Amino acid sequence: MSTSAKSFFASIYDDLDPSGVGVVNTWIRTSTGLKEVIADPVNLRVKALGMRIEDLADPTVGGLVEGLTDDDVPYTKFTAYALPGDEMAWVTHGFLKEGVILGFFSDGINANVWALYGEDGRDEAPRDTQHDRIVLLAANKEPTTPVAPTGYTCPAATEADADDISELMKTTFSDYPSSLDQDTIAEAIREESHLFRMLVDESGTLAAVASAEIDHRRCAAEMTDCATRPDQRGRGLMSYLLWRLERDMVHDYGIRDLYTLARADEPGMNCAFAKLGYTYTGRLVSNCRMPNGWESMNIWCRHSEKVSGLDPTLAI
Repeated sequence: MSTSAKSFFASIYDDLDPSGVGVVNTWIRTSTGLKEVIADPVNLRVKALGMRIEDLADPTVGGLVEGLTDDDVPYTKFTAYALPGDEMAWVTHGFLKEGVILGFFSDGINANVWALYGEDGRDEAPRDTQHDRIVLLAANKEPTTPVAPTGYTCPAATEADADDISELMKTTFSDYPSSLDQDTIAEAIREESHLFRMLVDESGTLAAVASAEIDHRRCAAEMTDCATRPDQRGRGLMSYLLWRLERDMVHDYGIRDLYTLARADEPGMNCAFAKLGYTYTGRLVSNCRMPNGWESMNIWCRHSEKVSGLDPTLAI
């Protein structure tokens, strides 16, 4: 491991064996300013936000890139969420452009997502077959406005709901890229890093849940944590939840730039976002651990120019 990479990980972990440790956010200063770096040992990746091509010459950033060839580092994918421009320079440095997240930065500037891999085969997920067919299927869906499901209420979750949310998520996903622990979910609700909305049926049972992961500093939000009880699927519940969360983001948080990372091999979620008016903008290859092992994620983005007020008759 290079000295700079070793120093970086030693500064954020108690040791250099971070197995079981959650995502850690830290900051480094380069010649172009402060950059946020996210170490994610569960998914064996490092993300660096706000990067410019000049930052690759920084000893710490360069060390992290070089570390991909070292068997001792706890990651095999380095992703730069970069400011636009210098595309040929990124390619020259060996990076693959996986997509764009529209309006990701606080001034509305897009993020180009560049990836570099250190594990043989991790960058070779299918790109032209089933995943592309699912995108085409979704893109051909007509935009629709979801209808409030009869007999359900749609409250925003509180810390008291964390146990039910955790249980539903765990029964839906045998593996997941982030912690599904009750305490982790409660903390996210308490600290307002996530806004969860739920659909609860007439018996008071949680039927579906989704969240908006809010980046307050950048004024963007990722729509995520989508789970529906198996016996409740096919009723349009998730589309309605996401529609409500979008309005929460606009009306309560002033956030209009929304995106999601949808499992590339799952038609339902890709179609749900397409019908809500999201645009496909790329694919993150072998990006996280899911029930099928390494899974690629499709990027869907939406900028809400105008969101009408909620119907006051809707159950909340």
